[in-house]
Amino acid sequence: MAETATTLIAPDDTVLMWVALLGIVGAAVSMEGKWKWAKTVSSMVICIILGIALANFRVIPFASPVYGNVSGILLPLAIPLLLFKSDLKRIIKESGQFFVIYNIIAAICFVGALLIPLIFGNVEGIREYAAAQTGGFIGGTVNVVALSQIFALTPEFLFGITIVGNFFVAVMVFFINIIYRSEYIRKNFRIGADEEDLSEAEVVTDGAAPTQISMVSIMQCLAIAFAVFGTSSVITRWVNSIDGLGFVTRQIFGNNFILMTFITVALATIFPKFLTNVKGASEIGTLLMLVWFVTIGTTANIALIVSSGLIVLFSYTMVFIMATVGILFCAKKFNWRVEGPLASLNACIGGPPTVAALVATMKWNKILVPLILMALWGVIIGNLTGIAIGNIWGALPFSG
Repeated sequence: MAETATTLIAPDDTVLMWVALLGIVGAAVSMEGKWKWAKTVSSMVICIILGIALANFRVIPFASPVYGNVSGILLPLAIPLLLFKSDLKRIIKESGQFFVIYNIIAAICFVGALLIPLIFGNVEGIREYAAAQTGGFIGGTVNVVALSQIFALTPEFLFGITIVGNFFVAVMVFFINIIYRSEYIRKNFRIGADEEDLSEAEVVTDGAAPTQISMVSIMQCLAIAFAVFGTSSVITRWVNSIDGLGFVTRQIFGNNFILMTFITVALATIFPKFLTNVKGASEIGTLLMLVWFVTIGTTANIALIVSSGLIVLFSYTMVFIMATVGILFCAKKFNWRVEGPLASLNACIGGPPTVAALVATMKWNKILVPLILMALWGVIIGNLTGIAIGNIWGALPFSG
């Protein structure tokens, strides 16, 4: 009750709470579209920071029933919407050599994530962090969000992964550029001779270009997302009601986020043309997830963010170095053009949104399509690798 008296907007004032949450998301998206610095930071990070600021200045509460609606409804709807293009047949068919390269990098990232609890063994919540961070190393933010709902990841660690992860991915593009243009790489590795300029239209093929979204497309997106969410909820309730099932089986088939991923990927593989033609799915999914990121900001402890951020920065740096050395060794041994391994490294750790940025920077447009496909592959497998890490280290799942 004290919380109600000390915040401008009361926790149970549902209408004003939604005004605040959607207002923050609207401001973050507008800032990202208007200012270059905001685009670099990303609307996701801006949402978290604004959430922290408004909560600590007592404008909105640290806890509210509305936050439960966001995590219980909007967030699950976002997951299938962001996976509409995850056609497994196309990924395997068109990715070619990149499929092998990407999975080698993913395996190295898995090993790196496995080392985190050994290095920071006395840190509270480190096992849960290692499980969620695995998804960040393999596939990006979408996986981290899903795994944070599977394991009891603290808001501070989730905030650290989001803030530091975005910063590190931006820096990673810079370092990949330096590595690629270094004298050592030029002398000792096979360099592609087919670099060519990218037009602006080609750069934004990851979905960053303005999309004309019709009312029919919006309704299709929401109908499919709710159908996947509803079906998954029914199945997970049934699975969790069965006595004698193994712990891992319950984590995979008894968890909404994992099961929704499987169902959506299956639909995208069986009906690829239909789901690909449904416009606006990624945009709507991103907006729903941004609302959730605001609520993460309102619950984060600033003091703990600093310490968790240092751990995240160390983890990203360690895994990036391991993966770079490992994939360059493979590139040398198998005489691969070095562009593919370096670009796949970015796609694995950075996830789908970073692919076009690297391609535009390096002028590697001929490998854009397989890179996007492999980034989507990372979204598919990232959750499973995170569950594996969590179970190896005995991370605590959310109860219920």
